[in-house]
Amino acid sequence: MAAPRPIKPPVAPVRTVTDIHHGVRVDDPYRYMESTNDPAVAGWLRSQSDYARVVLDSVPARAGLLKRIEALDGAASARVESVSWLRNDRVFYFKREPHELQSKLFVRDGLRGKERLLVDPETVSAGTGKNVALHFYSPSPSGRYVAYGISEGGSELVAMSVLDTASGRVLGPPIDRTSANVIGPATKWLPDESGFYFNQKQELRPGMAPTEKYLNSSVFLFRIAQPDAPPKPIFGNAAMAAPRLQPDELPFLAVLPESEQVLAVSLLEIRSQISLYSVQRSQLQQDRVPWRRIVGVEDKVREFAVHGDDLYVISAKNAPRFRVLKTSLAKPDLDNASVVVPQGTAVVANIAAAADALYIRLLDGGTNRLLRLPHGTSRTQEIAMPFPGSIRMAYAEVTRPGVLLEIAGWTRARGYYSYDPAQARLTRLDLQPPGPFDAPDRLVVQMVKVTSHDGVLVPLTIVRQQGVALDASNPAILAGYGAYGFSFEPYFDPRWLAWLERGGIYAIAHVRGGGEYGEDWHQGGFQQTKPNTWKDLIACAGYLIAQRYTRPERLGLLGGSAGGILVGRAMTERPDLFAAVVANVGALDMIRMEITPAGPGNVDEFGSVKTEAGFAALLAMSTYHHVQDRVRYPGVLLVHGVNDPRVPVWASAKTAARLQATTTSGRPVLLRLDYQAGHGIGSSAPQRRSEFADTLAFMLWQFGDLN
Repeated sequence: MAAPRPIKPPVAPVRTVTDIHHGVRVDDPYRYMESTNDPAVAGWLRSQSDYARVVLDSVPARAGLLKRIEALDGAASARVESVSWLRNDRVFYFKREPHELQSKLFVRDGLRGKERLLVDPETVSAGTGKNVALHFYSPSPSGRYVAYGISEGGSELVAMSVLDTASGRVLGPPIDRTSANVIGPATKWLPDESGFYFNQKQELRPGMAPTEKYLNSSVFLFRIAQPDAPPKPIFGNAAMAAPRLQPDELPFLAVLPESEQVLAVSLLEIRSQISLYSVQRSQLQQDRVPWRRIVGVEDKVREFAVHGDDLYVISAKNAPRFRVLKTSLAKPDLDNASVVVPQGTAVVANIAAAADALYIRLLDGGTNRLLRLPHGTSRTQEIAMPFPGSIRMAYAEVTRPGVLLEIAGWTRARGYYSYDPAQARLTRLDLQPPGPFDAPDRLVVQMVKVTSHDGVLVPLTIVRQQGVALDASNPAILAGYGAYGFSFEPYFDPRWLAWLERGGIYAIAHVRGGGEYGEDWHQGGFQQTKPNTWKDLIACAGYLIAQRYTRPERLGLLGGSAGGILVGRAMTERPDLFAAVVANVGALDMIRMEITPAGPGNVDEFGSVKTEAGFAALLAMSTYHHVQDRVRYPGVLLVHGVNDPRVPVWASAKTAARLQATTTSGRPVLLRLDYQAGHGIGSSAPQRRSEFADTLAFMLWQFGDLN
């Protein structure tokens, strides 16, 4: 297992701070690391980063892995994403060529029209040494204008600009602190293209707490004719006459193309629940806008769609696997709404309205199904897919029939498909031509159910090459997430072939806390029930070992963000079961997360130290607080972007310091930092390739594979 180590990592001094929460003493030996701008802390972080870089570069397998990853990632002609197909057949999309750092924004007239470059982030970053990325775009109804957002260094501090697509002229100065949201762009154009509504975070003024950074955002109106004028507040707490919202609600407006009504949407992002308010568009100019609430949090609505006077919603009320309800937009009454898709064994995941029908995506046993409900009818039709996998409704518009889909599988990279209802036909588009490694034919996928500690059956997906012997000798990576009701759905990245070609096993544990079986599955790994999340993972690891896919000395864990809870607590509870753990931007100190900018918004998911039950839940799931003295821990690689706005880098730093001071296994604990990255959003292609090579090389090193 030996690899050259140039020096030992710098030792962090212990300066314990003790807190008492609800009568419980909690020691924090590295609290001072939260002051990342302190010169001593910054120096320690840099030294740790330099040490990790030298060590990882010295792992013999890394160079070959990186070369193979670059070849696999660069083999496709280009990677296309975020496609918008407008009613006039104009198509917008992000595209990145293999040799390029970041995606660029393009437009073409028709699917076979000549593409034209609109925005290139590399020209913005030229000469600055900074990593600049496009975050979102929103075209006007005809595509005459497009609003787009750019950020630097993975910070997610997005500045939005408006482009005249014909002349290439940028209208007005950039608008800072703008955002997208989890259920669509937060920028909505007026039907006449005279302006758009957008969400903007509040300005953090002197004296305001960092925890207020993401609170009290509001909706503003930008006018094309007055690009230099301050945007007007329309909805949210910055708009004096609007309904008062909770600080953590994210508001945006939904403009209905064929209606005089406008919907204001208030999203509780962590809960994925919305409230809806309605008003006539002409009334938006009044001093006191008569907003009418038509859907409340008590209705447990996660998504909506509108066609004419029909308002469709996905609701979890009395339906933990969700159902689709229909009511009148003019006279809404959810209590007496029609049930158009009842709760079933499958989870209702998404809906989208097109001119011809409502399209419904179902999550059914790890794969997706797509239903079509023609307008004016009550019977759904199922649309056959080209292969089992995941479906994303990439674009649907009430003014045009059909739907644009992204489809992917565990062994099939995503492709774009168009459904034509007139022909009842699904056609693959050449927007994203398949690459030579997008559909390998020598991979085997198995989906099994594993009995967890309490008898609950947990889905486990296992991907491997044909012919791999089940003799307990295979290197294996077990990944998972298990939070926010997020489902780990079929997806294939050709870069994983660098692992699978070596006889590696890639397994995904669909643990509780996710959404694979609806809200009950989410609630099963939530706050006080959070231990089920890592106990499910431990059970899945036990299955892989018992069935001789691998053995503990050749098994590693991989998790990111809230998945850091999953892999971190599995490691501290069963350190003997794993040889390596990689946590990427991991949420590892849950006791202190509430004081961070993103902390207040996560209270609904994890709990609050302000309540006894919430504190107990947070302490139970906090990896940092469960690291014990003189324990033989696996090798640990903690990966973090220094500019992370969601999970602060000190969460990984404190955990690294604690593990380095306590582990007796002799295995490394490395803190790999990227000073031009954040939570992973906006990272460049070379950054992603390097990080993946480090992850795989570290795993193989800890498994004893040096070549």
